Amino acid sequence: MTGRRALVVAGLLISAAALWIVLQTIDVGEAAAVLGRAEPVPQLAIVAVAAIQVTLRARRWAILLPTTARVAVIRLLPPLLVGYLGNAVLPARLGEPMRAVLVSRREHVGTTEALGSVLIERVVDVATLAPVAFVAAVLVGAPAWTTQALGIAAAAGIAGIALLVTMGLQPLVRLADRLGLERRPTLRDLVARFTATLGGPSRRGTLLSAAGISVLAWLLDAASFWLAGQAVGADVSYAGAMLIGGVTVLGTAIPSAPGYVGTFELAAAGMAGILGVPGAEALAMAVVAHVMTLGPMALGGAASVVLMGSSLGEIARSAETSRHA
Repeated sequence: MTGRRALVVAGLLISAAALWIVLQTIDVGEAAAVLGRAEPVPQLAIVAVAAIQVTLRARRWAILLPTTARVAVIRLLPPLLVGYLGNAVLPARLGEPMRAVLVSRREHVGTTEALGSVLIERVVDVATLAPVAFVAAVLVGAPAWTTQALGIAAAAGIAGIALLVTMGLQPLVRLADRLGLERRPTLRDLVARFTATLGGPSRRGTLLSAAGISVLAWLLDAASFWLAGQAVGADVSYAGAMLIGGVTVLGTAIPSAPGYVGTFELAAAGMAGILGVPGAEALAMAVVAHVMTLGPMALGGAASVVLMGSSLGEIARSAETSRHA
């Protein structure tokens, strides 16, 4: 079994286990009844918040791309939405290399640099999310184990950002040169171009700006969870929603089925339950947050594929090729 197939199988098994835990611990019928009574206005507000988030993330991607590209935010929205679609319906987070391939095709950006920009975006995302979730845990008085775990993750995230804005990964290239990489100039050029997108003093301002946008995006993500709670009648504070959202998104980093099915619901409902939300309301809130954020973005991705005159399968195959190149 190849590494990718093993990852896909592991993701399916983990999602199945997560769903089984949810079914065993929460009355799904009662949760369905809560969903049936959900208020529509907060759900529509979640869609509006998600649209603002996507625009912010497109802006962040624009500044993380090489300065020679200067891609307009509106040009990045279709590839970004296709990436969300890919993550929603395809395994192994294939949406990330898919959007890199698309921006490379549409703009004056090399595939290597495009992939590097997507990778650094994900690194900045996680590095900023952990401190936000840690602050939320302190504000709501979360259990000690939660606060401690998030504190460790926050420290690692801050250290990672500090490393990227000071040294970047160029020292790794010099180390590779000592190990013989300089004798393979083509490969060395590829590695150097890739690592150059991932940080260093020349990108300090860019990375700090990207981190600031990421924090704002995570605060909006918390608003989505708070609105989901309002929709189903769950008593959740904004700080509580920030913690639930942070833990949920961090939980999606583990392998799962396409669209994070199961792992998203388990993390969100589990954290909400720890904060005192009854099981049915907690699961209903998780489902509303999941559907009303990922659903519209995936639909936007499907429309973007059509408008760009391509097909999801063709983009996915090109992404697979670029990822294993």
